[in-house]
Amino acid sequence: MLVMGGIVGAGIFINPYVVARQVHTPLLILGAWVAGGLIALLGAFVYAELADHMPDVGGQYAYL
Repeated sequence: MLVMGGIVGAGIFINPYVVARQVHTPLLILGAWVAGGLIALLGAFVYAELADHMPDVGGQYAYL
């Protein structure tokens, strides 16, 4: 969770503004967020598979 806290931080409050300035239609804004969510979900699946194949203590340190 330490890594997640460092990644999310305060950027979660700034990113919607940045996306809305770059993409002008609401449907594309939602599409960008859905695409980002799917990419994040795929990354989570990678870590789930690593945890399944290498059930060692240490998390990301053990996978490297």
